[in-house]
Amino acid sequence: MNIYIFDMDGTLTPARQQMDPDFARRFIIWAKSHMAYLAAGSNYEKVTEQLPPDIVASFSGIYSSMGNVFHQKGKEIYRNEIKLKKELLQTLERFRKNTAYDGKLYGNYMELRPGMLNFSVLGRNCPFSERNLYNEWDNKHHEREQIVAELNQKFPEYETSVGGKISIDIVTKGCGKEQVAAKIRAAHPNDKIIFIGDRTEKGGNDYALAETLRAMDNTEVIAIKSPKDVLEYLGI
Repeated sequence: MNIYIFDMDGTLTPARQQMDPDFARRFIIWAKSHMAYLAAGSNYEKVTEQLPPDIVASFSGIYSSMGNVFHQKGKEIYRNEIKLKKELLQTLERFRKNTAYDGKLYGNYMELRPGMLNFSVLGRNCPFSERNLYNEWDNKHHEREQIVAELNQKFPEYETSVGGKISIDIVTKGCGKEQVAAKIRAAHPNDKIIFIGDRTEKGGNDYALAETLRAMDNTEVIAIKSPKDVLEYLGI
């Protein structure tokens, strides 16, 4: 039997947007005959905002906040918390102040979630049009990649990775999405585990989970770029 793990933003949905109705219609049919888990960087509230209720209910379990919160059948099973160093927060403030991006900056640039901190130079309160503008600029200038590299070197007790279109995810070392691999393997010791995500490259917030699974037997990692790729892979 195959056990599927899906990322959310950029995989099942466009980044920070609701699932496309046609995608939902196809996916729910597929989900009725397959076992799947969700491993999202977003918190559980955002998961329920972006996914229709029947899609949420179709998962055998939902790992949110980079695997630091776990829900089954709508009930929270566990959650981890994070302790943030003052020096880390000061460094993030410096990145925000000294960004080379010349567009408007918005509020909510440091969002504390269970077990993690989501940081965005742009600010999460930006309109979607500004998200796209920053993402296009970042793809050329690699600001987030540079921030991630500096943070991982300066604060090795944390794991920092690029997520979504505008964000950086920060977790305590060992408390990123990779923790999902061991938990699902323990629940399904003999089944093949297939992970599908859009940020499986080094520096991406799916990378740790992808690499942990690759080190295990009977697993497969599918790197995709959009929800359209997911439909093509699943054959639906």
